[in-house]
Order: sequence, then C-alpha cells, then structure tokens
Amino acid sequence: MAKKTKKHSWLKWSIGTWAGFKGVEYLLNHPHFIRDFKISMKEYFTNLSEFVDSLQSLKANSAQLQVELKKLSERLTKLLNRWIALNINSTLALKKLMN
Repeated sequence: MAKKTKKHSWLKWSIGTWAGFKGVEYLLNHPHFIRDFKISMKEYFTNLSEFVDSLQSLKANSAQLQVELKKLSERLTKLLNRWIALNINSTLALKKLMN
C-alpha cells in the first residue's frame, strides 16, 4: 500500500485560517446578518410567489384573449361574407335594371 503523505497541509491550514478569520470579521461587522438574511429570503420568496401568480394570470389572460380573437375572427368572416353577398345582389339588381 502506498503511504499517505501530507503535502501542503500548511497551505490548507493557512487558507482555512484566513477564510475563518474573514468569516468572523464579516459577522462582527454585520451583527444582524442572520436577521437580514431571513428578511432577504422572505422577500425573495414573496417576490417569487408574486411572480408565479403573475405568470398564472398571464396564462389565463392569454387564453381569454385567444377566445376573444377567435370570436372576432368569426364575426369578421360573417360580416365580410354578408358584405360580399350584398354587393353581388346589388350588382345583379343593377344588371337587371340596365337590361
């Protein structure tokens, strides 16, 4: 079996000590870190919930818009067909009068 060596253990210890020192220093400079973090998370989840609600509302409104557009399209088609029929009838009536 190969013998396990402790290469660069001093480097790991130095980096760990530095990171720990910086962490403690940050917490001392920000005494309300946990409270602020809880508030930030609460705001994040509230905003996320509002965003999801907005997306659901958008989906519902989009579906309603599609229904209304379909109704409008059908109505315009009926009006156009009626207008064409009236123009054909008036053209035929004018031809009868001319003859």
